[in-house]
Amino acid sequence: MKDALQAAATAAMHRALPSELFAGLLAIAADAVIAVDDEQRIIFFNQGAERIFGFTAAEVGGQYLEILLPERYRPSHRGHVQGFGAAHGHARLMGERQQISGQRKNGEEFPAEAAIQRIELEGRNVYAAVLRDITARQRVEDALHKAIQARDDMMGIVSHDLRNPANAVKMLAQGILRSGDAGSLPAHVVEGVQVMQQAAEQMDALIQDLLDITRIDGGRLRVSPRAVDAASLVTTSIEAMRPLADAGGVALSAEPVPAMPPLRADPDRLRQLLSNLIGNAIKFTPAGGAVTVQVAQSAEGVAFSVHDTGAGIPAAQLPFVFDRFFQISALGRAGGARHGAGLGLPISRGIVEAHGGRIWIESAPGAGTTVRFVLPQD
Repeated sequence: MKDALQAAATAAMHRALPSELFAGLLAIAADAVIAVDDEQRIIFFNQGAERIFGFTAAEVGGQYLEILLPERYRPSHRGHVQGFGAAHGHARLMGERQQISGQRKNGEEFPAEAAIQRIELEGRNVYAAVLRDITARQRVEDALHKAIQARDDMMGIVSHDLRNPANAVKMLAQGILRSGDAGSLPAHVVEGVQVMQQAAEQMDALIQDLLDITRIDGGRLRVSPRAVDAASLVTTSIEAMRPLADAGGVALSAEPVPAMPPLRADPDRLRQLLSNLIGNAIKFTPAGGAVTVQVAQSAEGVAFSVHDTGAGIPAAQLPFVFDRFFQISALGRAGGARHGAGLGLPISRGIVEAHGGRIWIESAPGAGTTVRFVLPQD
């Protein structure tokens, strides 16, 4: 009954809108609406087409469509249209869209986006096209690409010209602390060298994060999967983060890992992923709290989780936790202080997605936070 009423309403609407009105609506459309006959001569050219191409309808009426194309495309264009007609037979709708180039009356080329449809009228083929000038959008995209290239170039400079002195500071600090003369240095000097070493390590980690997020944004983060034992990987990751947990008075442990087939993953990237998640959990867990890592088999593959007993994340912030440079304001062990540059979670998501997996967060104020991710088994 409902379909019948809709059909009746549509028929009534068409009766109320004569062909002259349809022609008027097409005439004033902002986009170019062009129709050609079987010989590809222009038979309709609306006001939008006049504005875009600079021709009047009288100037192009009866002309071949090629007049609107750059010279280099004209020899092949006629065959493309004929091929479309042969391939699509009597099909009335063509859903393909592709970017093309047009040419204005003054000879200027411009990028365009066009949709075309073949219509059979009284036994003749008519090809109708709707074309949009995307010059402004193309300029924005070109500017964006240039900005991304400039950023990538800057990251290359950062990775070389900034990382080298940071590494030099780290090595010199380590050399002083390991030397036999370190015991003879005043305590405040040793403490200062230790601070220098920590600052250089933090700088190096930040540089690595910036490089990784640049690769992720550019779709260039590469992983080298091989057979990995999930239990061993979790154990080594926990041991690497234990000094941070001990310094904060946080209990760090892993649930027993059941026997399971090896996981195909990049071990270095997976350790980086677990270190990011465990480090975040420790930073936002008050002294006396706990961080627990769990691994289990699931229908999707191998499921990992990192749970903490911290203050949790406000519901309003959950949709943004994987955004770059986003800082969670949940009160943790440091009383809500900012940690890092807010790149740990975006990088973690990039690593998971590079493995074909997915990652998400479950949290509520006062109930702690659990970060879960699943990697495919194969």
